[in-house]
Amino acid sequence: NVHTHLQRFHHNWEDNALQCLIHRFPSYFYKHYTDATQFVMKLKEEQLGDVFQCLINRLSDEKEAENNRKKCAELLGKLSMKWNEKQLNDAFNSLKDIFNQDDLFGRYREALETITVKLSGKQFDNAFNYLISGFNCEKRNRFNIYDDNYYNLLERIAQKLDEKQMNIARNYCMDKLNDKNEHQNIRVNCIKLLERISNKCNEQQLNKALNSLMDIFTDKNDKAYVRGGCAELLGGIAVNLNGRHFNDAFQFVTNGLKDSNENVRYSCAKSLVTLSKKWNDKQLDITVQFLIDGFQNINGYHCDASRDLLEEIAIKLNETQIDSVFTCLINGLKDNNEENRKLYAKSIGYLSMKLNKKQLDDIFGCLNGLKNENECIRALCGQSFETMSTKLNDRQLDRVISAFIHGLKHTNQWVRVSCARSLVINTLMSKLKDEDEDKDVRVSCVKSLETISTKLNDQQLDRVFSVFIHGLKDENKNIRKSCAKSLV
Repeated sequence: NVHTHLQRFHHNWEDNALQCLIHRFPSYFYKHYTDATQFVMKLKEEQLGDVFQCLINRLSDEKEAENNRKKCAELLGKLSMKWNEKQLNDAFNSLKDIFNQDDLFGRYREALETITVKLSGKQFDNAFNYLISGFNCEKRNRFNIYDDNYYNLLERIAQKLDEKQMNIARNYCMDKLNDKNEHQNIRVNCIKLLERISNKCNEQQLNKALNSLMDIFTDKNDKAYVRGGCAELLGGIAVNLNGRHFNDAFQFVTNGLKDSNENVRYSCAKSLVTLSKKWNDKQLDITVQFLIDGFQNINGYHCDASRDLLEEIAIKLNETQIDSVFTCLINGLKDNNEENRKLYAKSIGYLSMKLNKKQLDDIFGCLNGLKNENECIRALCGQSFETMSTKLNDRQLDRVISAFIHGLKHTNQWVRVSCARSLVINTLMSKLKDEDEDKDVRVSCVKSLETISTKLNDQQLDRVFSVFIHGLKDENKNIRKSCAKSLV
């Protein structure tokens, strides 16, 4: 009898707690997140049904506060592992009915995505057909910005598509892409979706897509935005092909470096970087010549495209190629145009890891006395401050530091911020690597670098990451421990 009474008491307590939780949904869940989650996870099937129905009702109630409806949607997604097949389907139908509303913070989309990937069989097929049919909508949000919600959802579930669904998605995207009358944003999203699913296409399908992309890319009357997207997808597809198709793509995107539109040239440079994974020596030599032609603005090539391309492939160049490109760039520093000089200085910075002492002396000799000397030095060292500082003599290093300190007074806020970060990062990393420095100072440098890491760009993060990795080998246990903690 005692055991029966205890069971009944526990059951009544659980029901009362559940009713309290439901009554205060969804605010209680957010105020007591951990406790509420653990409680819901322990509920029985019938009680979970009550929670589910409460969320669906609040979500579907147009009189409910919008923020509460979005919270209910979020909870449906977060608790999706507890829903059965019917509940998942009901949740999908409820969410898709309000999916067309403005969703600036993505709560409906994230919930719908989470629910959709858990659907199976006919239900997932219906969800896929719904998203494909909605892909064609040219809906804009309250800020008159094109709404990408359907594309975003399709992109996220792409890897779950079966062969039939893949064929539907691929054919749909190719038809839209080939239709010049279609909205350009839809065409660009089709390019992105094709890139997402290309890893599941066979060689014949890739070849067909490649030919269509080449036709669109060569049509100079088409939108530059679309042509640029095609150029990038060309590289992504061709790198998985061999022989003639790879060579054709290489020829197409190198010709694209001559395009009159700067954005198309940039896309072609990105595509060439992708193709560089499979370049042979001859193609690398050809690309280096294109680089040099571009920096000289001859034979139809442009310096901006050469700059963008060199940033990514500098590491692949051999000593002879480095010398050729460097000679071209050092001559460019003598240009009368200040902006051109900054471009050449920045491009030389991409070669910094492979430059010898004589080349560094030549650079600073050319920069000496220029009207915009400080700006050129900052452009030269902006992406490689630490690497350059280890190779410079004291006088050259003083000029670099002076240039960045001078930048702290610049009228442009971004220039000031960039100079401050470079100075701070370089100082902290130098102190951290100095094994003669006090260990407490070095540990503080690790903590400071970790703190500012969220504000760094990719190149700066790479440098900090390398220093932390190096710190794992340090003789001092506290340094190793601090670096390990920061990496985690």
